[in-house]
Amino acid sequence: MGLTSLFFEMKDKHVLIIGAGSVGVRRSRRFLDAGANVSIITHDIKEDIRKELEEKGATFYDESFRDKLLDECDLVVISTNNPELNEEIARKAEGKLVNCASDISLSNIIVPSTFKLGSVTVSLYTDSKSPLMAKELRKKIQSVITPEDILNIELQERVRQLLKDNIDSQSERKEYMIKIKDDLIIQDYISKNDLDSAEKYIKEKLLKDKT
Repeated sequence: MGLTSLFFEMKDKHVLIIGAGSVGVRRSRRFLDAGANVSIITHDIKEDIRKELEEKGATFYDESFRDKLLDECDLVVISTNNPELNEEIARKAEGKLVNCASDISLSNIIVPSTFKLGSVTVSLYTDSKSPLMAKELRKKIQSVITPEDILNIELQERVRQLLKDNIDSQSERKEYMIKIKDDLIIQDYISKNDLDSAEKYIKEKLLKDKT
């Protein structure tokens, strides 16, 4: 497979989940949270989980709707415990985006382990070799990213337009971004969760000759 990492706009896309075991439920939640229209075919799901997913916007169907929903969907997640059925569904879904949780050979799209910290989204994939290590690496990365890192991102978002409005040179804007990141006074404001004062300081001190 020639895989590469992408972020895909899922809002209002039609996602079909076939099978609602632990993987199917996790991916249902994920696509619902991303704004997708999620249809689920399953014959065995706990009532509380069904209610949760319906409240998020999922619609449940029986097996008789499978071919119709396959035709209409943009992406199908195959998560049954029946290998023969998984292969049959993958064949019928030719030309669609297909993710099969148990058999990568039936997939043309991977749904990696993903987590979000503020504005930072991190996805991990181990070529299907070790989901366990993906979880361990996730914990390590989460422990490295600090609240200050997230606030620095928010601050730089605030000042990007200010720099664009007042500095024509992209390389010069980059230099200012580095100065902002390394400035001890700004970082002290950030440690106190005071982005407004940090932004004011940037305007009045660092950019006083530019604005």
